[in-house]
Amino acid sequence: MGEGTYPKDNPETSRRVRRFTLVVTGALIIGCNALLLAGLWVSGVDLETALSKPELYDPANGHCVRVVWSKIAGTDGLVKVCTEWLDFSDISGETHVLPEGKTLAMGPDGNLYFSGHAADNYRLIALMIFAIVVMASGMWMKRVLIAKYHEHLQSLDRHLV
Repeated sequence: MGEGTYPKDNPETSRRVRRFTLVVTGALIIGCNALLLAGLWVSGVDLETALSKPELYDPANGHCVRVVWSKIAGTDGLVKVCTEWLDFSDISGETHVLPEGKTLAMGPDGNLYFSGHAADNYRLIALMIFAIVVMASGMWMKRVLIAKYHEHLQSLDRHLV
């Protein structure tokens, strides 16, 4: 049985349940989205940087413009790192730079990579769990409200008969 289609309903009750379903659905869409946006704002997660892969200089596909000596995790001493480069696949001609605040590390294969910050990952995971809880709660609340409203209408119908 779909929402608003219950056996032994008169047409007026079915119409009211359908209208109530639309109102509850609209209100929950707006309310849950506002709650999700508030959760995103409170978490402080920047989705653009969190979900994008920071790029490194690729000598086969670019030209290095600036090199600096930098301390790299997993190495002793300083390592020469290209911090600004032209990417041949980018038609804009803009120079690409290493993102600030990201820690570089040397892998066992000798290549550089960005070491992840666990705090950022935990905040992103917490935000995802929060979003799942909000959506599941919204769906549960919709079912409960519609069922209670339908019971209320049926009890009114019984008192009128």
